[in-house]
Amino acid sequence: MSPFFSLAVRVVSWVSAFPILFLLFSLNPSEEKSNAFPFWVFTDEGHSVSEAWKDIPEEYITQGRFNPGIQLHSWWVKAVVKNESSAKDRLFLILNNPHINRIEVYLNGSQEPQWITGDCFPFDSRPYLSRDFVFPFELNPDEQVNVLMKLDKRGETFHIDPELLPENDFAERRRTEHIMMGLVGGWMLLVVVFTLFFWSELRDRSAFYYALYILLVFLWIFAHWGMAYQFLWPEAVTWVGKSRPILYLASFIFLLLTIINFFPPTGIWRPFELAFKIMIWTNTALLLAFLVIPEEVPSPEVVAFFLKVVLILSAVQVLIVVSYLIVQYNAKTPFAGFYLSGIAFLMVFSLLIYLDQATGAVLLSHTLLNFGSAFGLMGETALISFAFMRQASLEKKEKEKLAVKILTREKEIADQIILAQEEERNRLGRDLHDGLLGYLGSAHLKVQTLVDKFPYPELLELKNQLNEGIRETRVLSHDLTPPLLEEFGLEQALRNKLVELEQSGAFKTSLFAKLHFDVCKSIQVTVYRICMELIHNALKHSKAQELHILLETTPDELILMVEDDGIGFDPEAKKKGIGLKNIENRVNYLKGTLQIDSKSAGTSILILIPLSPNPNE
Repeated sequence: MSPFFSLAVRVVSWVSAFPILFLLFSLNPSEEKSNAFPFWVFTDEGHSVSEAWKDIPEEYITQGRFNPGIQLHSWWVKAVVKNESSAKDRLFLILNNPHINRIEVYLNGSQEPQWITGDCFPFDSRPYLSRDFVFPFELNPDEQVNVLMKLDKRGETFHIDPELLPENDFAERRRTEHIMMGLVGGWMLLVVVFTLFFWSELRDRSAFYYALYILLVFLWIFAHWGMAYQFLWPEAVTWVGKSRPILYLASFIFLLLTIINFFPPTGIWRPFELAFKIMIWTNTALLLAFLVIPEEVPSPEVVAFFLKVVLILSAVQVLIVVSYLIVQYNAKTPFAGFYLSGIAFLMVFSLLIYLDQATGAVLLSHTLLNFGSAFGLMGETALISFAFMRQASLEKKEKEKLAVKILTREKEIADQIILAQEEERNRLGRDLHDGLLGYLGSAHLKVQTLVDKFPYPELLELKNQLNEGIRETRVLSHDLTPPLLEEFGLEQALRNKLVELEQSGAFKTSLFAKLHFDVCKSIQVTVYRICMELIHNALKHSKAQELHILLETTPDELILMVEDDGIGFDPEAKKKGIGLKNIENRVNYLKGTLQIDSKSAGTSILILIPLSPNPNE
């Protein structure tokens, strides 16, 4: 056995175990026998109603399900409805097939039908408004009614499983079915919303196609239950027969689009791309044919042939899809196993239901017959939706990794820029100190000599100007290359600067610092530059008498607060200036926040800079 075939057998066998186990547990022979009752069934070979009322030979009697498959003729069904209880009761005869084109019901030998109903008539023509064909009888104890029905479903699969239920049992059956339908409907809508969410996150067309597939296949199941005819199109009698094949074909189209977009064929798999395109266009052509061709035109023979072609075509398409998924799985393509398991899960249920309806070879319970497709779809959507969830999770992690790499690289570049700026500042500071300051010092000495010999006022003024230039140059040199920042850190550098300011008579200062946690070099340099910019602004504009700085670190952030008692300013207007803009840019670079509270009584600026994790990671 080849590895490819062995893999296919293992996967399909493993997935098939679930619906098979469910099938075993869902079969309830005792329930089937308790509700079924004997009836006579024979083909309509041109019988009149009176001929159909005649006694039927014993070999025509049956009990339980009758399923001859696809047939080209109508059927007569005769039964006796009897109230075997000791009290008056309401009994309900259920056919357990919500898709019969025409039904004529005769009672007690009558030649005129008591009811005429079916999918060819508006929904309210039914004697009891239910998704299935239900005929109510109110009978006294031991009273009975002879019932004759002519059922027309020519050219399509014909199966009935008549049951006779008392009113309480019938109400309980309806409640159970409505609960199951509600659960299935809620699950389907949840999956649609879930898939659309991941489509919005991933911007992957396959997620959008899959959401449409789920929506269409749920509408198909809704139509299969007969609920769509009851609630969505109760008057559209020409659409009832078309709705199921059209919805089936449309859902299959979007399933194919989902798979080919989730697993784009490449290399040696290119022939699959052509096969998928052919299948998509073939299904589209069939769908358009169903829409265009009037329902009354095809004969039963044409309808039967067409259905068989569609079934064969569907089987071929399923084989191609499963083969492609097996190839992808064998090539270790991510998520192929989820798709393969999901499709196999649904296909097993669909195959069981098809074998039951088309051939009668499998006797499924009412639960599995009515809800098997929904159960299969729930299993399929759970597996494939998990694939979308895993894909979204992995892509999110990849995006996060990429974002971290980008931010790390940006930080490295920014740090290099800051380092280059600091090196340039240091060079300028050294040049000022060793070059210009030396020249000014020499000039000062020469002027001092002249002043000693010639104490002219002009020379005294020149001497004072040289003194001021030397002082300004020394301050500028120290600002450009703060030696204490490199040697002793941020706190000592700020403390030294504030001492200089207070000694110069600029204003009273104070520094409250609690640096209990390490601060990296680049943040120290940037915070120092921010403080220098704020001090410069206060000196130039605030007319303040006092300036106070608070510097504190927590495990998560560095807190910087600078306050003065000056005249204040308009933050919005000042943001247009270079100074405050520089501060904003530095804070943004550190991923920090800047808050300014400025009034006529003073200004308070609070800056929070994250420390852990690194603000640029």
